[in-house]
Amino acid sequence: MNEFHLNPNLLRVPLYIAGKSAEETRRELGLSDVVKLASNENPLGPSPRAMEALRQALAEAHRYPGPAEIDLRRALAVHHGLGLTEDHFLIGNGATDVLRILGQSFLFDGGESVFPRISFPLYRLLTTMYGGKSIPIDPLPGLGIDLEAMAEAVTPQTRIVWLCSPNNPTGLALEHRAVEVFLDSLPRHVIVAIDESYIDYVTDRAAVDSLALLRAGRRVVAVRSFSKSAGLANLRVGYGVAQPEIIEYLLHAVLPFNTGAPAALAAMASLEDDDYHRRSRALVTLEREFLAAGLTSAGLTPLPSQANFLLVPNVPACDDVVRRLLERGVIVRPMSNFGVPNALRVSIGLREHNLRFLDALAEILAEARSVTL
Repeated sequence: MNEFHLNPNLLRVPLYIAGKSAEETRRELGLSDVVKLASNENPLGPSPRAMEALRQALAEAHRYPGPAEIDLRRALAVHHGLGLTEDHFLIGNGATDVLRILGQSFLFDGGESVFPRISFPLYRLLTTMYGGKSIPIDPLPGLGIDLEAMAEAVTPQTRIVWLCSPNNPTGLALEHRAVEVFLDSLPRHVIVAIDESYIDYVTDRAAVDSLALLRAGRRVVAVRSFSKSAGLANLRVGYGVAQPEIIEYLLHAVLPFNTGAPAALAAMASLEDDDYHRRSRALVTLEREFLAAGLTSAGLTPLPSQANFLLVPNVPACDDVVRRLLERGVIVRPMSNFGVPNALRVSIGLREHNLRFLDALAEILAEARSVTL
């Protein structure tokens, strides 16, 4: 590689490590039955209406996307309503692509990026990738986002502040009023991105709603996803919502045909799948409580989540527990790469999945206790 002129910023970007897939686990360990609870996927599968739209759209797979992206923007404006138009939206190849667009648009020439130290790793990766300066902020006790410390870290060189609510990997949601106070404290040259990929699972009425902030004229960019709410993670459709002048600027960083028509049409159809969304939210709400109670009975203390996963800190011999769960065909996510050592994150699954995880975990913890006696 020495003969090439390489981008020094890219060389400093660590490769993103995704959660282990069920297919990998089956092959590596020779298991026939694997439960994946590592990537916060929708346990109901994809939206049925989305799948029907996808099947029909695949007949045109040989053609370029056409107006599907514009149609999706219009459908989102109708879906969210209350003063929002298609000009408030942009479509990305997943929510991560929208985050990429934000990084490319604002983090140039060493601009500063402020983000919670314990949050989605892509904020730091994008900052490095585009030559910005990372300013990570330590969490509050209990791993909450310290908005006051983030505001104090803002300087004239700060370009973007990243928030995530509910936060990945903690599942904790920011309070709406606290975010309003935070926004009041920031200078106008700072853009605030609020990653709300898990917003559909929030039950706390005090939690932040970035679209309400936008309707109030706030200069924020909301980032949302069809991966969780519609079960379309493999189709890669996400969107950003902001004031039209900000969207117009961000569109300069959108690649041509970045979202295929089949994916966009599936996402559009999912917006009307009310029964699916109702069942999805009800399942997560019920099973989140069930899983938290089971973990508590096992002597662990999960954080109070508003997402479709639970963070379990202070797990004794956590890496060994994760490995032994894997050997039993249960995939969860260790959190060292997210900045939380001795912790695991478990996605909310169907009842039989959650029972299998809890039973396997109980066996492992009992074995560990018997060894130490």
